[in-house]
Amino acid sequence: MLHVLIHMARHEGPATSEAIAQMLGTNPVVVRRTMALLKNEGYVSSEKGHRGGWRLAKPLADITLLDIHQALG
Repeated sequence: MLHVLIHMARHEGPATSEAIAQMLGTNPVVVRRTMALLKNEGYVSSEKGHRGGWRLAKPLADITLLDIHQALG
């Protein structure tokens, strides 16, 4: 998931679950479940709707590898 967060930091606009799933070669449902864990810890936020998707909720520089590891269990 680290490279997904880096991608989100480098690109403007939200990243959809479908786009992330394609990057990872997995199912969007898996992405939504994983991103929900990061959302619960305040690292990402989500927006529903036509222009919705996932965004970083805080600067990437403020998120450590340990934070990600602990959030994902």
